[in-house]
Amino acid sequence: MEKSPFFAALALVMLAGATAVHATAMEKVGNYLIPVESGEIEGAETVMPKKCDVVVVGGGCGGIYSAYRLLSGTTLKPSVCTFEATNRVGGRIFSIRGLGKLADMTVDLGAYRYVDGRHTLVQGLVENLLKLKYVLYDPASTQFRKIVDDKGDDLGFVTFVEELTKLSMSLGMKLFLNSPVTKVDRMPSTSADAQYAVSVMGPNGKIMKVVAKHVIFNTPQRPLMRILQNSNLARVTEWSSALDMPFPLMAAKMYLYYDDAWWVYMNRTTGSLNDPNTNNATTFNSSSLFTTPPLRGRYHDGDWKCNADNTKCHGMFMYTYASDNGGTYNRGGQGLDISPYNGVVPRYYWNVAVNPDPSKPYVVLDMTSSGGKNLIMEAHKKVVDYHISINASIPEPYASTYPSQAVVVVWDPQIQWTGGAWHSYKNGIYGSQVSTNYTDPRNAVPVASIKPFAGENVWVANEAFSAVQGWAEGSLIMAENVVTQLGAARPTFISTQRHDCVLYPSYNYNATLCGLSLNPLVQGVTRRRAAAVSASASIASETLKAAAAGLSGGRKLGAY
Repeated sequence: MEKSPFFAALALVMLAGATAVHATAMEKVGNYLIPVESGEIEGAETVMPKKCDVVVVGGGCGGIYSAYRLLSGTTLKPSVCTFEATNRVGGRIFSIRGLGKLADMTVDLGAYRYVDGRHTLVQGLVENLLKLKYVLYDPASTQFRKIVDDKGDDLGFVTFVEELTKLSMSLGMKLFLNSPVTKVDRMPSTSADAQYAVSVMGPNGKIMKVVAKHVIFNTPQRPLMRILQNSNLARVTEWSSALDMPFPLMAAKMYLYYDDAWWVYMNRTTGSLNDPNTNNATTFNSSSLFTTPPLRGRYHDGDWKCNADNTKCHGMFMYTYASDNGGTYNRGGQGLDISPYNGVVPRYYWNVAVNPDPSKPYVVLDMTSSGGKNLIMEAHKKVVDYHISINASIPEPYASTYPSQAVVVVWDPQIQWTGGAWHSYKNGIYGSQVSTNYTDPRNAVPVASIKPFAGENVWVANEAFSAVQGWAEGSLIMAENVVTQLGAARPTFISTQRHDCVLYPSYNYNATLCGLSLNPLVQGVTRRRAAAVSASASIASETLKAAAAGLSGGRKLGAY
């Protein structure tokens, strides 16, 4: 999507410790609202170089991290060029901002949290190197953390990739956006050092070639295969069959924006909600099962804020989060031992999350178009009915007040730069085992796929092939092993002992040390839960009591 001057004027302060500036109302094109996308880094290069020591294909967290480590951890800094096919960095770490009536809401369409202790590299970057603010993702669990600003409001998980990109650029990384790599050919060479001709499509559609000594692929499986099938590398030497072992999974999310965050008023700020009908296999053949948006949400996920005196809160409510992932050994995406609910739910939103720009996996809708209005009204009615069914009725006037926006994302193969939400292995958990003996790469995919062409300086670092699939940490672990093999010194933002936890062949994700908390939670246990508790007490004192008494007769929905 071309950015209009309207968006060029929007300012969001993304630096750690800075307070975000509120955006203005979203522009509308056709039936779609256009939010502020993340990862659109200023200062990207426009003049294509003829040579780079290292070419990084893909500006996801693993690609940017590879560039940072090579530029900060080696004595002789190589020249590093990062080519990203889209207009932003972050990949499937995709935050959008400027949502809601006040244009102050942020949601994560893709990756959104990290695990204390277990995710050593993500946590080390966020908390130690970049010194970003963080809080608990769920106030009821000490396991997960997320990134916030000084006030405790959501900044979006992509913030750490944005800040790492800026840091890498300050060290010399050249970033090229809207520059998809189409193939990588090994050049004829009589010297010991192989060189590669990297074909890059420029903004005008012209193919240009950049010569590189090393190529690091930070791309999911399908985009990687698209490039390799067009390259001569497989004619020079076969690629490891480890690259064929993953398969992509599909996932979908939907958020609803409410002027009044009724769940905060009701003090329901943790936990999940699921439509019992869509979780019950005996009702799976009902003709009405998926004619309305399937409900599988979380109270604690969406962004929300309260005003200065805590008399009113507004926010984004997570209505749906579901994926193919399920079944024995996480092979549900292959149709093995999968519950009816998984798999069908993401596909329900296929016809909804259709962006005019086919590279975008999401849409933002409001009540002014028939499609948006129907979706929003049906979803809200289901939320109201659900709470009646669990004897926790939403009080008036909130039960009768529809949300005004819906954000829907579907990560599936039609998004060519990703091919899916995340990955699993065709042979289930056995694919992720890490071993130095990979004569059978099915039992050691991460190790075998890092350098998939024997004797070549071609590397792979992506969640798809990692031992921690579905998490940013998986991509970073592979990237760390790549740069270590390329001579980078140990990173300074984690201890030597913790660094050993992520290196092959000593890697052991389940080792006791590797699971210990990296840092105590010094930011507090919530983003602004204390304010919310105060708000729920003051607002609910009269409103909720009166409403509860009047709701015994069932749902009451006013006209929009």
